[in-house]
Amino acid sequence: MEESILVCVTVQKECERLILAGKRLADSARIPLKVLHVAESPAQALGSPDAQEALNHLYALSRDTGAEMTILYNPDVRGAIVDYARQVHAVCVVVGSSKEDGWAMAEALEELLDDNVTIMRA
Repeated sequence: MEESILVCVTVQKECERLILAGKRLADSARIPLKVLHVAESPAQALGSPDAQEALNHLYALSRDTGAEMTILYNPDVRGAIVDYARQVHAVCVVVGSSKEDGWAMAEALEELLDDNVTIMRA
């Protein structure tokens, strides 16, 4: 299977900057861009009108940039990201930070993914 760039998003419109950063990487490497949102449950992902609007916005941006967006429901968010990254042969995973956890997701993914996968903090 072909390698890809994977962008992980939350239900925030501000994640568009992650998709655009991933798009630049994918274009320069000439490989596909994948966008992933993992929620513990459908209620968490779509629990509020703001979350629904943000996901719709990110989905439209993904489509407009030629990326495939996937939404997964799994209580083990980090494990789901790692499994999906392996499935799509991601060579780079783009993640953002959160106010609560800072770069905890990036640090966890660095430990869980193979050394040949770059974690880009954006």
